[in-house]
Amino acid sequence: MNTLPPDPDPVPATQPTASGRVISAFERITEAARPELWTTLRAVEDVLVDAKAVDERVKAGENLPLAGTVVAVRDVLDVAGQPSGRGVPETSATVVARLTSAGAVVLGKTGAAAISAAWDRTKVGGDGAAVAVALGVVDLALSTGGAVPAALNAVAAVRPTRGLLPTTDVSVYANGLVAAHRALRVMTGGDRTWPADVRLGAGEHPRIAYPADPELGEAAALAFRGVVARLTAAGAVLTPVSVPEDGFDGFDALLLPTVPDHPDIADALADPAGVGHRLAAGTALANLLDVAAVTVPVLPGDRRPFGVTFVTRAFEDQIALDLAAVCTDEPITPYPEPGEDVVVFGAHLRGQPLNARLTELGARFGGPVRTTERYRMVLLDTEPPQPGVLDGGSVLDGERWRLSPAAFERFAETLGAPFVLDRVELDDGTTATAVLCDPATAGPGLDRYESWRGYVRFTSTAGLRGPG
Repeated sequence: MNTLPPDPDPVPATQPTASGRVISAFERITEAARPELWTTLRAVEDVLVDAKAVDERVKAGENLPLAGTVVAVRDVLDVAGQPSGRGVPETSATVVARLTSAGAVVLGKTGAAAISAAWDRTKVGGDGAAVAVALGVVDLALSTGGAVPAALNAVAAVRPTRGLLPTTDVSVYANGLVAAHRALRVMTGGDRTWPADVRLGAGEHPRIAYPADPELGEAAALAFRGVVARLTAAGAVLTPVSVPEDGFDGFDALLLPTVPDHPDIADALADPAGVGHRLAAGTALANLLDVAAVTVPVLPGDRRPFGVTFVTRAFEDQIALDLAAVCTDEPITPYPEPGEDVVVFGAHLRGQPLNARLTELGARFGGPVRTTERYRMVLLDTEPPQPGVLDGGSVLDGERWRLSPAAFERFAETLGAPFVLDRVELDDGTTATAVLCDPATAGPGLDRYESWRGYVRFTSTAGLRGPG
């Protein structure tokens, strides 16, 4: 599955100031009338001092990706100068400091609260951080919770692979994947490094396992079937699996590298999380196993909160984010893992015979690209047929793919003569590494075609064509 979500809405010409966002946050606190959410709520004067400092930094020209973002922190986590005193590693203060360095402003600390912002306030054992996001008081919240509080409050939750942040068991709540992902990029940097061969994508047909009988209400079950149908339409291969009454045995095993009973190992688990659901695998698996988890809300017909969690192997956070984005139609940029982009023009394109050489290496599709007007294609005598890209005077269409360092090296090894890797100029003013051709290569010119797909379409209806 390498389809990209639609382009984001245009960014407003003027962004709200951090000070203005803080004032609206305190107004929303008054409107919501939920004082039980907060164990510590900072004085508005103190928060405004921080916000005005952010506004001054922006005016001075600093690039602050989280400027104007208001944050809440669960009371079991440390904030600089406000230790939790509850046994959670002090390194949790580091991730908060990274947020504030990027322009975020901390509003206060939340505790356990009514389980949902809008549904059945009498239930306890919830997460005030998720509720604060759902009520629109804050833009982001950090917590030790996960899938269930997110689902019951119709917010997104991202729990990264352990060790990618300088603390453990921390989730990010937000009103959308983009906001959570932006915060995650800022906070990333812990005691674990990315494997050189990490997969950045699961290909056009990722394999997803999901519980065959999740014991959901009628409306939630219908909504979950809609998620399954949407993923299937996007190219995923979904397989229902039986889940024992006593937990995850046989379900979480689908993520392990080798399982004799499951020759087709899943790329991800899709787990419904909501009212009356016995698994809540997104939270439990992320806590107990070395995995990543992303939860997104789904709205059933009865309007009760409900969500779906995508669980992937450690360091395959990007795959979980991309699968979740299929359900929300949000544009997700690459996670800040080490990797290198490569632009391809011929048989490595999606749907072409050699595309598997990229997808089997875990490459992530980065979208279509166009070159400047200085290249041309020639037809090579290869099997399967491929074009060679040389200097010329035409615009060419291609695709960008991102690979991990080890995968990039292995891909390069598959390119025999006359192919070479060199820089190509793109029409957006940037350059990128691309599969080009030795300048001495000769072959029939394909000058009338701007893309290899255009040539393939023509030959499929008109037969092979020679030069020109």
